[in-house]
Amino acid sequence: MLPWCSTGEAMKRKGIAVFLILLLAGAVFGAWRMEPWVHEETFSLEIGPKPETNPLKGWAPWSTEEGGDFPSKLAFVLVSWRELEPEKGEYAFEQVEKENNMDQLRAQGVRFILRVVCDYPGEDLHLNIPDWLYEETQGNGTWYDSEYGKGYSPDYEDPVFLEAHGTLMEAMGERYNQDPYLAYLQLGSLGHWGEWHVDEGVGIAPFPAEKVTDQYILQYVQAFPEKKLLLRRPYALGAEAEMGLYNDSFGQEESHEEWLDWIEEGYRSSENGEQLDGMPEFWKKAPSGGEFASGREIWEYGLEAYDSTMDLLRKSHTSFIGPRGFGGQRLEESELEEEEQKLVKERIQQMSREMGYCFALSGGKIRQTLFKPELEVTLWGENLGIAPIYENWPLVLKLVDEDGQVVWEEQTDGQITSWLPGGWQVAKSLSGSENLPKGTYRLLVGIEDPITGEPGIQFANEKEVQNCLYEAAVFEKQF
Repeated sequence: MLPWCSTGEAMKRKGIAVFLILLLAGAVFGAWRMEPWVHEETFSLEIGPKPETNPLKGWAPWSTEEGGDFPSKLAFVLVSWRELEPEKGEYAFEQVEKENNMDQLRAQGVRFILRVVCDYPGEDLHLNIPDWLYEETQGNGTWYDSEYGKGYSPDYEDPVFLEAHGTLMEAMGERYNQDPYLAYLQLGSLGHWGEWHVDEGVGIAPFPAEKVTDQYILQYVQAFPEKKLLLRRPYALGAEAEMGLYNDSFGQEESHEEWLDWIEEGYRSSENGEQLDGMPEFWKKAPSGGEFASGREIWEYGLEAYDSTMDLLRKSHTSFIGPRGFGGQRLEESELEEEEQKLVKERIQQMSREMGYCFALSGGKIRQTLFKPELEVTLWGENLGIAPIYENWPLVLKLVDEDGQVVWEEQTDGQITSWLPGGWQVAKSLSGSENLPKGTYRLLVGIEDPITGEPGIQFANEKEVQNCLYEAAVFEKQF
């Protein structure tokens, strides 16, 4: 110890010396590296118009209709049990698909909404179930002639009928559960048109109780575990199974508001008097859809009924409308005046943009650190729509160098089904990007369609560099 320093002073001087040495070392090291320890760039993107079409949403015209003025990426297929299984245990899937143009539409990237019916009223008395099933159930349903039309209503409580229906569902599940082109499956099967109601006024037995309908629901659930299923009316089991709902009286204000009330509060069935549970917030897990009510001429939904239709569309969190909708419609066949055609076209396009999800990139940041040189990317954006998407497609990230070459790319689970209306965020470390040299790069972002293996969703952004692939940022790689 120096004679003129106390112990405390010596320790203090030693500490100061160590601090100065470390400070000098840091300065030297920083000068040697010529970069900061952390480099972070933030970026923002301008949000543009909502796309008119996207997969899994929008208009869903009959699959047999040929085109129209309003594009669609969905098609509606309604098929009777009689068509599906003309002979017991022999399924006519190929014939059904041919008659409904399904192979042709697959080639065009169109997905399907499917409904099976057992009773479709028509002009003449007829069966929509197979002859063999009619014989096995001993014709114990009801032939009817009503304001709906003529046909045959099966006895849905018949155990023979129920068991055969389960076998049909098993066969259909084997055929379509893994089919990526089957977007949604509506639980038809019961009631006129598969709409879960019957006309008791013509002698048909009351619609079956929940303990019976639950058995049909479970048959669908077991046969199609990979698909989004939709019910015509809210049921407790539908909520438990996270099903969607469809409304075949869409846009008819009184009945539509009643349907929304059923969903929120539950209801007493007009068919059999049962008190049934609602399915509030079902749309967060499965789609809301339906078709325009037949009480209006179709173009009215885009003219005098436009405001109320848009209001109901938003309240219902609707993802698709069809088969009765504007998909497949041609304005030249409408008999509307030229000014009305122009107005209704703009409004129909707006309806299409409003339905379902609508994703937009709004900004993000790219972070680099000296001792962890892989890039860390955070993206944030918005779902400008009224519903989420219901299939968890992968997020695609690509880095492009100054020569325009893709030098890094990766798929990641962006959990896009959780992107409810409002903001969303994804954070990702770009493993392997640490091997890229310093320089200028572009970050490209897209969402991959599992069918094509290519980006397949349009964003509400302008900087589209390829089909459905967007430039999010241009940045400098420092380390």
